Amino acid sequence: MKTIDKVIPLFNKLLKKWLGLSFFLKFLLVYSVIALSVFGKGAYIKVKAQVAQVLLEVAWQKQQQDFLPHKAWSWADGYPLAKLTINQHKPLIILTGATGSNLAFAPSWLASSSLFTEGGNSVIFAHNDTHFKVLKNIDIGDKVSINTADQQHYQYQVSETKIINETNLSVLAQTGEEIVTLITCYPFDSSIVNSDLRFVVIAKRIITA
Repeated sequence: MKTIDKVIPLFNKLLKKWLGLSFFLKFLLVYSVIALSVFGKGAYIKVKAQVAQVLLEVAWQKQQQDFLPHKAWSWADGYPLAKLTINQHKPLIILTGATGSNLAFAPSWLASSSLFTEGGNSVIFAHNDTHFKVLKNIDIGDKVSINTADQQHYQYQVSETKIINETNLSVLAQTGEEIVTLITCYPFDSSIVNSDLRFVVIAKRIITA
């Protein structure tokens, strides 16, 4: 009886905490437990990235209706800025601000770089084992497109790819051209943790008459 008396209050306490969680956290927690138990940490990271895109899509649709920023979850560091499509791959929602928290959930725009609507160099970061894994097979001439929340569409063509050290900040500099710079860790499919190499894709805007 004493054991039960101790367990019941603890259960009630945990239940209250569960009920107080947002839908996002409940959904992520359940999927995380399943992924960890079945496939391990790597699957958890991928599941989290996929779930985040689903919830970001909901916030994106709200922005399409009222043109106001909407966070996908209350504690998010940023809100959906645009949709990124690389070749024929599934579009990815980009978050504002390339913070560590944002990168865990989505490709993220570097706030010190240009907005897509401004021209110049717009820089996007993402992890190479989730959202930017597709860059492993990218080629010169491939297409990149951006759709902004205010329904503007921009097309780019890959003009250059290169591998640099993370201390090389030249790829973040503004240029006289309208470009999108995609950056992720390198090498792909590697067991190296915290590599100091970066894979960079530069795509120039296609101006149509």
